[in-house]
Amino acid sequence: MYYLLGIDDTNSSDHGDTATLALTLGEKMEFLSLARLINISCHQLFQHSSIPHTGGNICCCLLLDSDPLKIREIDMITRLTLRSESTPNANPGYALAAWNQFDPEVVAWAKTAKITMVQRMDAITLARRCDISIAGISGSGAGAIGALAAVGLRFDGNDGYIHWMPGLDKLRGIFTQLEINQFIHFESIESENQKHPALDDHIQFVDSTRPIFKNGRVILQVSPAPKGSNFEWQS
Repeated sequence: MYYLLGIDDTNSSDHGDTATLALTLGEKMEFLSLARLINISCHQLFQHSSIPHTGGNICCCLLLDSDPLKIREIDMITRLTLRSESTPNANPGYALAAWNQFDPEVVAWAKTAKITMVQRMDAITLARRCDISIAGISGSGAGAIGALAAVGLRFDGNDGYIHWMPGLDKLRGIFTQLEINQFIHFESIESENQKHPALDDHIQFVDSTRPIFKNGRVILQVSPAPKGSNFEWQS
């Protein structure tokens, strides 16, 4: 059964810390045989000087495959990990939702969190009404806001980018689609105007690759290579 685990360590020093923390948590879930980590997504929320947040106000969502009987253990490990791994000035929080019991109201609220300030108690009230586990772990507990927003945005499937999925770290250098398909799966590889590379076209990967979401699908975006290159596309 699929679960969405949103986390936010609001007010830590670097926006990368949240994604790093999410991966630490996901790896711990797998090590303890509590869940299979499918991917980790990052989502940017509303930024304002009055909001304590990380560099880009980024929250993260882990997509997990787990046995419902292990959810209490997942909840406990999440609490312990956020408490022990967050920086001293952080205000971490989490939200845990079953995919097949999701409420569209959470998606609408999450989209609001991208464009304006929202309140912690509103997040907690909404989550509890929708049977979503939620908590602020330490500090002000404001991370519960980003945690619930991450869950809603990930479920909607039209926001954010993939920070981690199996095989993503191998995308360095030049590959054809046929080669890529041997170690990682994307629903589509396409340009912004939806042109698709041929299976034997060469794609160059230089920096960290960030697949995005479109209609719930994981999309690897590419652009045409400069003329004279020894590859047809770049990401």
